Amino acid sequence: MKGEVLGFDPETNTGAISGHDGQRYDFVTLDWRGPGRPGRGIGVDFIAEGSRATQVYPTGQRGNPDEGSTANTIYILYLVSLLVGITNIVGLIMAYVNRDGAPEWVQTHYRFQIRTFWIGLLYAFIGLLTCIIIVGFFWLIFVVIWLIVRCVKGMNALSQGLPYERPGAWMW
Repeated sequence: MKGEVLGFDPETNTGAISGHDGQRYDFVTLDWRGPGRPGRGIGVDFIAEGSRATQVYPTGQRGNPDEGSTANTIYILYLVSLLVGITNIVGLIMAYVNRDGAPEWVQTHYRFQIRTFWIGLLYAFIGLLTCIIIVGFFWLIFVVIWLIVRCVKGMNALSQGLPYERPGAWMW
């Protein structure tokens, strides 16, 4: 049967699906067969057993890329900060403000952007501290490349209407 995820609670590892037959089905994480966590609005194919859904597979439906326009703007602000310097703080504030009301697939991008700012700040601090022994200059070049790769990967996923696969990652 086909349907759409209504929501998923990671604390209880349970979720609900609205089936195309008009019924509501509950599922648990063990029934989820897709990569990452289930999110609101993801199209699924599943087996209905009473009011329970089992063998829940995402169907590859994607979010509307227009829903991620603010997140895309934040990626751009992060990249511009390499030249201007302060726009990343504006992007961080925008990510914090917009993350709660966004669709779940876009929320993964906001989480990723917030982590990008704070991890980047830590990496830059380490680079500045180690500039005394010259290694820091190479480390700072790495930080710039790291930021560019993270932003480009995020913008690519947004343009396809996809959540960021591993928003908790420290590298890419």
